[in-house]
Amino acid sequence: MSYNKRIQQLSIVFAFVMIIWASLPFLNLGGMSIDSNSIASSVIFVLIGIAYPLVVFKPQWNKIVLLIEGIVFIAVGLIFLEFPYELFFIIIGIIFTILAILAYLRKLPSGLLRFFYKNPK
Repeated sequence: MSYNKRIQQLSIVFAFVMIIWASLPFLNLGGMSIDSNSIASSVIFVLIGIAYPLVVFKPQWNKIVLLIEGIVFIAVGLIFLEFPYELFFIIIGIIFTILAILAYLRKLPSGLLRFFYKNPK
């Protein structure tokens, strides 16, 4: 079995694990309560669980996935979290969004552009 096939299979398993992990608070297993932190965690886990296999199967989509992740991080920080965590999520979201926009414009250094394009320049 080739390396790429193995990575694709592991990405599917990773997606299922992340989505199941995200749904645990809503299943009320172990007496966990649903609060804003658990909702925010669940949204981020689902986002990561979907984003990783998407990038593995369609590497050309990595810029748009990073842009959407940045926007969702900002939204989750603003909607669900309180002050110290809110600021952290907003900063991470802004960094992701700026990286994705700069990657689309090809304004990043070639060392970073190689993560987004096969031939950076």
